[in-house]
Amino acid sequence: MTTLISFLVVLGILVFIHELGHFIIAKLSGVGVLKFSLGFGPKIFGVKRGETEYLISALPLGGYVKMVGEATGEDVSPTDNEKSFAKKPLSKKAAIVAAGPFMNLALAFALLPLIYLIGIQVPAYLDKEPIVGYVVIGENADKAGLKKGDLIESIDGAYIKNWEELNTAIISNPDKALKLIVKNNGRSQNITFTPEASSQTGGGISGFSPPMSPTVGGLIQGLPAEKAGLKIGDTILSIDGVKIDHWIELQQAIQGQKQEAGSQKQEERDQKIESEKREAAARLFQVKRGNETFEVRIKPQWNENIKVYAIGVSPLQETVIRHYGPAGAVVEGVKKMGELTIMTFVIIKKLFVGEISIKTLGGPLMIAQVAGQAAESGLTALLSLMAFLSLQLGILNLLPIPVLDGGFLIFFGIEALRGKPLSDKVMTIAQNVGMGLLVLLMVFVTYNDVMRLDIDAIRRVLHL
Repeated sequence: MTTLISFLVVLGILVFIHELGHFIIAKLSGVGVLKFSLGFGPKIFGVKRGETEYLISALPLGGYVKMVGEATGEDVSPTDNEKSFAKKPLSKKAAIVAAGPFMNLALAFALLPLIYLIGIQVPAYLDKEPIVGYVVIGENADKAGLKKGDLIESIDGAYIKNWEELNTAIISNPDKALKLIVKNNGRSQNITFTPEASSQTGGGISGFSPPMSPTVGGLIQGLPAEKAGLKIGDTILSIDGVKIDHWIELQQAIQGQKQEAGSQKQEERDQKIESEKREAAARLFQVKRGNETFEVRIKPQWNENIKVYAIGVSPLQETVIRHYGPAGAVVEGVKKMGELTIMTFVIIKKLFVGEISIKTLGGPLMIAQVAGQAAESGLTALLSLMAFLSLQLGILNLLPIPVLDGGFLIFFGIEALRGKPLSDKVMTIAQNVGMGLLVLLMVFVTYNDVMRLDIDAIRRVLHL
């Protein structure tokens, strides 16, 4: 329910702001507005004020403003001729069309400083040196030669100060060979590393993690760790004599795994899960609590829901809240908007040239899932998502594609150069082509979403 409500609220605000831009400039330009609708399709609720009917419609994946004389070849009564969109000067028509996406850009511009003013909670490791804490065997980083303890000094010649800059560089360059300079034990070396493209977001995946202490941050009552007397703040030093340095190593030790190539390991796990539910042996944990070190035997318990052995512990998530004053919030907000804008155009360019697969694109289901997760994380996470989506909506609507606002702006530009508008036939064909492409895109991204949901469900079951 949280996911659905969050999705409707976020999407509703973004659509409302967009259509409000069209509506306000149309009214100021003397254009008659017949309908202002949130959603498409059958009317759920409506009220008429003056000439305008304000609607909430059944399909919440958009909205529209219906203006007098807007449609190609539309007949307009003599009394409404002065209110016709088609009769207005090009400058006013362009302003009306551009107002929607620019309102979305304005919303993002307003929200980002507000987020920094409220204070953003971020993982503490983001401000720390980009030292590799764990490398997934068999992934691209491992194949490239990255190792635990490597300090990543630069990427493609750009100095990397902390994990935040490292993450940005990785996410922004999926499937692109990056030249890294890494330092370990006082020696620097050059490594070429290609981040894999995420099937969910399209951004790059590193295949390595920051240092993460195997320290207990949470305990589930009634499960083996709590029964054995472990407490929050305890650090696991070793299991059965094998040293544990990272939380992922702790997970693997509890589940009785050796770190092997990912695909082979998963196939073997699948076979074991289907073939047997053997009893796990009690394991000897060496634990540090304050200045004290002690040993305790804990027998992992089979969790039928996620199909793994577990002892009922969760990691210690170190976070910090970054607060900014009004001036600092504006500076950081503008900087972040610039970074997100550049990243958006980079991704669009890579999609067009084939550097990123269109299979990575997401649609309504993915937005709903992310919105639900953001709502559960807190106000700043939800506002951050809204700012990001509003920015994307504004930029994408300005693309020169028929049916989108950017397409109409191109038509107006051609009209200004020719001294006369394109013919109704050309306009109709172009809009039909544009609509067909958008429908195909929507079907495709929805298919991607459904396939991702299936994969995610499998991964949750297998605890990947």
